[in-house]
Amino acid sequence: MSVSIQKKLGRRDFLKAAGLASTGVLFVACAPQAPAGDQPGGAPADKGPVALRGTGSMSIDMINQFLGVIKPKLDEKNITLEMTATTFGAWSEYADKIVTMIAGGEQLDVLMIAIEGLGLLGEKNILADLGQYMSTEPEIEKMINEDIHKSLTDMLRYQGKLLEIPFSWNNMILYYNTKVMSDLGVEVPNKMNWDDFLTLCKEVADVKGTAEDRYAYSFWGQNFFGMHAWLFMNDGQGFLTDDLADSNCLNPKVLETLQYLADLILVHKVSPNPAGWAEADQFIAGNLGMFTCGRWCTEGMIKNGFKDFDIAYQPHKSGPFTTVAGTDGWGITTKSKYPNEAFFAAAQLSGPDCSLEMVKLGGNIPALRSIAERAEFLESGPKNSKIFYESLDGAKAVPSPTNFNIVEPVVNRHLMPIWSGEISVEDAMKNAHAELQAEMDKLKG
Repeated sequence: MSVSIQKKLGRRDFLKAAGLASTGVLFVACAPQAPAGDQPGGAPADKGPVALRGTGSMSIDMINQFLGVIKPKLDEKNITLEMTATTFGAWSEYADKIVTMIAGGEQLDVLMIAIEGLGLLGEKNILADLGQYMSTEPEIEKMINEDIHKSLTDMLRYQGKLLEIPFSWNNMILYYNTKVMSDLGVEVPNKMNWDDFLTLCKEVADVKGTAEDRYAYSFWGQNFFGMHAWLFMNDGQGFLTDDLADSNCLNPKVLETLQYLADLILVHKVSPNPAGWAEADQFIAGNLGMFTCGRWCTEGMIKNGFKDFDIAYQPHKSGPFTTVAGTDGWGITTKSKYPNEAFFAAAQLSGPDCSLEMVKLGGNIPALRSIAERAEFLESGPKNSKIFYESLDGAKAVPSPTNFNIVEPVVNRHLMPIWSGEISVEDAMKNAHAELQAEMDKLKG
């Protein structure tokens, strides 16, 4: 695998870092004629083998690994599960694909999606309320209630209903090159404020306009998840109001945060323009001291034998939050003719066997605390890996309105010209606010 994990990779792109294959042919075989569907939480209808189908956002190789470890449990229930991987460029695009597949009559019983697309699928009544199936599997209900951080299950609720069982999640933390820091004789504290971080960046940066330039820090210049890693560190203010009803782009805290980032590039010269910047390559080569990413970036570096890195919390300005967080999970569709079996299959895909398998393969943070505390997870990444799950206590969920598929591209379009100095932060956000508020008003209307 190439060492490159491009800067624009997000949680959605962990599947690429894990060896993403192209989308499989969806549902190549027809299911046998199904009898009347089960009643939620009731006894299953009298039937033979149950053939379920689903799709996920991880690579088909990883999904096949998961199917391999849960097959014995599915066999006990007389369930067969055929899974495919659906490729996409952004969670908003993935959600649109799922809606199209359902509308086109595809059989989907089980599916994975992250918080960014959950609102859309909830609004379209594509995902079923899992609460009505809990009584069929007490052990699964116990796992959800006792082994998964409440903030993760809260992220996967829509109008109070739990639509997915959390499987994996990510925050955004600060990665730093330990060799670069050691050679310079500087230390990276576990937590720091923005002033201390700027001082650190000035100590690390060595930019003279040559091929040997070393930038101190690289950040995501667009993408809701990546940008909120910084926005939330300033009193938790994001591009949308907390009720996800209105634009918050003109909030002074938002403007202050964006100006701080723009100054890292345009004034202090310690950060590169994010456009086209291959930060993982530069980080490994020693031409970059620090960058912000989730746990998925660990997998690519370790696979390529690079171990000179550790992690710390994102630099903090003010307020109670220490990171942004988002989770994915497995849910069942309202169209499934076998909801009880589909719920059982979704729970197995979210359970400890698949969670541990994911940890072994590298990638996201497991939703199950019991797996996140195991040596297989803590010892498979940076020394400070304990802060991954620990950070949930100060995490705020990435804003994910039902029109996320429209909102994110709007904001992204107005962010990028800031970093090149083409437009001021204030003017860019005025433009973004006008367009974003119009979209939010459509929801109200």
